[in-house]
Amino acid sequence: MSTALRIRRTAPALLAHTFYEGETPADAAGAVAVTVTDAAGVSVATGDATHAGAGTGRYTFHLAGQAQLALLTVTWSGTIGGSAVTESDQVEIVGGHLFTLVEGRGSDETLASPAKYSTADLIEARQEVEEELERITGRSWTPRYRRLILPGTGTWDLVLPDGGDEYVASMLLRGVRSIRSAGIQHAPGAAVTPLSAGELAALAVAGDGQVRRTDGRTWTSGVGNVVIEYEYGSDAAPADLVKAALVRFRSRLNIARSGVPDRAISFQVTEGGTYRLSTPSADRTGIPEVDAVYHRYARGAGGGQGGGPAPASRTLDYTPQHRSLFHGGHP
Repeated sequence: MSTALRIRRTAPALLAHTFYEGETPADAAGAVAVTVTDAAGVSVATGDATHAGAGTGRYTFHLAGQAQLALLTVTWSGTIGGSAVTESDQVEIVGGHLFTLVEGRGSDETLASPAKYSTADLIEARQEVEEELERITGRSWTPRYRRLILPGTGTWDLVLPDGGDEYVASMLLRGVRSIRSAGIQHAPGAAVTPLSAGELAALAVAGDGQVRRTDGRTWTSGVGNVVIEYEYGSDAAPADLVKAALVRFRSRLNIARSGVPDRAISFQVTEGGTYRLSTPSADRTGIPEVDAVYHRYARGAGGGQGGGPAPASRTLDYTPQHRSLFHGGHP
C-alpha cells in the first residue's frame, strides 16, 4: 500500500505535484488536467492545475473540504517533453490527527523557526509518526476509511484478509466504527447488488473484525465478489500516547542533526563515560520513554489492551460448516 497524504475531514487542501524528466523538473506544454476520484472510481473533482512558475515543473490544485472519510486518487495529466503523461497521487481523508501542526511546533522551542522547520517538514514528520504508531500498536488512533474487495464464503461470516498486507492483516479491520456499504456479486459477470439499509443494520462486527450477517442470509461464495466499505479507528488517542508521539515527532525532525553516527550502538562523551544506546527495531522507536507508552497500547505478542496479550486470531469454531461433510449448524 502506497503512502497517501492525510487530510483532515472538511479541511480544504492545496494539492501539489511536480513532473520530472529524469531528475530535472519539467513544465507541461499547455494545461495540466486534474481528476480526483474516490475508491470506487467515482469523480469527486476536476479542473486545471495552477502552474507554480516556469522551470519548476510544479502544479497545484485546490481540493474543497470533503465531508466523508475517503481514499482519493488524484490524477495529473499533461504533455511533458512532447509525450502525453499521466501521473497520480493518493490522498486520504481522515477524521483527525494525533496533534495539530501548532501543537507539534509548540511542543519544543527548538521547532519555533519556520525557516529551519517548514510546514511541509512538520506535515511529513507527523504522518511518519502516525504511521509508525499504527504499525507498532496495530490499530488506528483516528477515524479512517477503507474499501475492500473480498471473496464470499458461502456462510454468514465474511472471511477477512490475512497475510501479505500487514496493514490489512493487523490493523484495518480492528476498531470498526461502522459499515458504510456492502455489496455482493451473486454470479460471475453480474452487477454488484448492494445490501439494503435493513441488511446493513443486521451486520454484526466481532471484536477481531469479522463481519457476520445476523439476518439468516449468507455472503455468496465467490472470488472477489464482495465489496465492503467501512470506517475504523478511535475518536482520539489517550493523552499519554499523544505526549509520547510528540517526543517521537521531535526526534524524527532532528534525525539528521544527531551527532551520533547512524550505526553506533554506544558512544563516549569527552568528559568521560560510555553510554549504550537504545536502538530501534520493527516494533520499537529506540526511545525508551516513547516505547514504554506505545507498548502499553500495543496489540499482539506482549501487548494487548492494558499491556496484556492479545489473541492472534479468533477462537476456533468446531460447529459443522456449510458445505462440509457433516454440515448442519451453520447455513
